Amino acid sequence: MIGVEISAEEVVIEPGGTAQLHVTVTNNGPEEDRILLEVEGIDIEWYALPEPAVTAAAGQSVAAGILFRVPRSTECAAGAYPFLVRARSMESGEAGVRQATLKVKPFTSLQIDLEPKRATSTFIRPVSPFEVRVYNLGNQPETLDMDASDPEGACAYEFENARVTVRPGATETVAMFAEPKTRPVVGTARLYAFNVLGRSTSDRYISTSVAGQLERKAFLSTVTAIALLLAVLAGIGYAVLRPRPVVVRGFTASPTEVVAGDNVTLTWDIGDLGDGSYISAGEGAASIPVTKGVGSVTVQPQIPTTYTLVARGGGNEIRRAVAVAVTPRPEAPRARIAAFTASAKRIHAGEAVTLSWLVDGAAAMVLNPLGTLNPRLDRSRQVTPDLTTTYVLTVQGQNNDVVTKSVTVTVVPPDACTAEITAYKAVPSTIHVGERATLRWLVDGAATVEIDNGVGSSLTAKGSFPVAPEQTTTYTLRAADNRGNTVTRPVIITVLPPDPLAGSTPPPEEPGEAPPPG
Repeated sequence: MIGVEISAEEVVIEPGGTAQLHVTVTNNGPEEDRILLEVEGIDIEWYALPEPAVTAAAGQSVAAGILFRVPRSTECAAGAYPFLVRARSMESGEAGVRQATLKVKPFTSLQIDLEPKRATSTFIRPVSPFEVRVYNLGNQPETLDMDASDPEGACAYEFENARVTVRPGATETVAMFAEPKTRPVVGTARLYAFNVLGRSTSDRYISTSVAGQLERKAFLSTVTAIALLLAVLAGIGYAVLRPRPVVVRGFTASPTEVVAGDNVTLTWDIGDLGDGSYISAGEGAASIPVTKGVGSVTVQPQIPTTYTLVARGGGNEIRRAVAVAVTPRPEAPRARIAAFTASAKRIHAGEAVTLSWLVDGAAAMVLNPLGTLNPRLDRSRQVTPDLTTTYVLTVQGQNNDVVTKSVTVTVVPPDACTAEITAYKAVPSTIHVGERATLRWLVDGAATVEIDNGVGSSLTAKGSFPVAPEQTTTYTLRAADNRGNTVTRPVIITVLPPDPLAGSTPPPEEPGEAPPPG
């Protein structure tokens, strides 16, 4: 039996800081045991085990520690996170468990921004819109009351939502409208500085602010009014006496070569534009009205298209054309799993295995039984299965095509060997005296590989070795894992009397065969 005691059932930690939990492990068994410590239920990046395994004599208690460190980021939300401390015997597999709670303290970090920083209020359009962006860089939701003011009290402010709640790591945008309290018809421009304040509803000492400016312009100044009147009179006289014909200064498309569905900007510069001007995209297509002398419009052609500008004014009409070459949009690549491997296919319970993969054209990935993966970030995942498990990687492409590939990690008993002899043979298996044969082998997951009868004791996992026994001989391959568990396989080479029809020269060694190191 394994006993577990912890120094506290609740560990309180400040984001960005550290905390420690003391663990006492007692071996209640009759013999010395190696005990493995595990933490379950919280992110593996939040804790560290300085001594993941301890050795305790029969009846002995051994102290260990768990170090906690939670990043100071919005992803580490404030709250309580229950977890388990498990001490598992590496000899018997028995375990002791204690439950505790990691309490992450909240922290507040607010930021506010204003767009635009400066706006203009005119006599015709006195109300100026602003966007107030509130950023919550803390780890708990924040509810703020929004307010704005200027030192002179000369402006009125109105929020679309005077109270806003922002989740951790999120941004909320609130519309604000500012308007001067007075609107003179004639006068000089005035500039008012104001502050936008967001104050927490739960703690009035927590707030954030940003400065802005509102420029108030009168409808007209005296000089401007006189100049405007003269300009209007001159313009009327000029328009009545001498109407000007329309002039097309420019009509362009950018870019002129696109893939189907991409944006193309048509830009024009027209002088003395009249009514009835438009842009045509060809027969059967809807025309685009042109009401301003200088402007642009965005189109998305699906086929090669010639756009024609028809500009009218002053009693005449001018046409300008521009062609846009369009190529079909290529199909998205199909999903493909180039590789899906495990660092070890046979392990003992409690040992870690790294699953690695290489995929192409993935829009979504799922690794069962672990869950959803990020196709752009995830390249491997470490697992510690207690039972034999088949991991299935499923990849969905951008065209909703799906491919799968699986790998099985076999969990063997503690006294079983994780090494596996995949192939072992003699070529040929029957020879005459004086002839040679070649031993060939392939072993997976072995710490050491050896073959008796003089072949070698430190062989590679894959290799070959020439032998020339004088009599029928059994060559036994022995592979050991990292715990010393072994697996063996014999190969018998039968040696016959000399072949009277064969020459005295032994057959040459097979090309590429060489003794492995050992």
